Amino acid sequence: RWLSADADIVAFLSTSPGECLRPPADDAARQLVEVGRAAFRSPLLFGGPAARGRLSCNSCHRDGRDNPDFFLAGLSGAPGTADVTSSLFSAARDDGAFNPLPIPTLIDAGAKATFGTSKPAPTLHEFVAGAVVDEFQGARPPQAVIDGLAAYVAHLDGAFCPPAPVRTTPAVAISDARRALDAAAGALARGDKATADFLIVTAQGASGAVHERFAGPGLGAERKRLVLLAREIAAIRPMAATDTAAAAHRLARAAARTADLAAGLNKRRGKSLYGIKALNRAVESSRAGSEPD
Repeated sequence: RWLSADADIVAFLSTSPGECLRPPADDAARQLVEVGRAAFRSPLLFGGPAARGRLSCNSCHRDGRDNPDFFLAGLSGAPGTADVTSSLFSAARDDGAFNPLPIPTLIDAGAKATFGTSKPAPTLHEFVAGAVVDEFQGARPPQAVIDGLAAYVAHLDGAFCPPAPVRTTPAVAISDARRALDAAAGALARGDKATADFLIVTAQGASGAVHERFAGPGLGAERKRLVLLAREIAAIRPMAATDTAAAAHRLARAAARTADLAAGLNKRRGKSLYGIKALNRAVESSRAGSEPD
């Protein structure tokens, strides 16, 4: 929905630039960064058209970088640009003009003196809050989510970039769900039920994204396991509001299930849309207007 017509879809869906994440100095910082990392990848963070289009921070800033393939009609000029003062996503920052700018990288953004281009903010916290609430019309998330996003961006460090693009695999993708579950458990242990709830729903969405790629014949068992995982995660939400100890136990069990799933999903990735050949066939079928085999 938001890729340039000239983009190499197969390359885009099978690799990513790689995350340039500096290891946090202590456990408290690590937990905060993990909250932010999950939120950065969650479409639940935004409101309005952005949420309906399943856009996240990571959609524009792949692994915290830019995205030269990003293109959304009415928002982009050339590929890799976006008009962040457009009424398409929010009336709060609409300036009545079409003025798309290149999507910037966030690597080493923590060292800057001001943040943002259209409406510079003096701190990362203000920039993050303004982007979520004003730029994308989202409800203000729990404070720990804002703090986590600021911490995550502050830890994106060019010195820690991988030397080459990273292959997108089911094991890598399902690890996003596991990390969100672990972060939810940490939030629950701190008594922050609102943040835990946000992260539980984020983990459920991450497992659903993996399920989408296990389309096609011969993958019914894998889809069933992923559906059961999503249901297990969903059942934790009401529990977290009333029985913290039981919810913590179920979060740990669900996180362990993602680890168990990873190896099996990876073995079957060739038949799924994580496999290059299957992905190529699906893209070609889509372009021809037919259903993939």
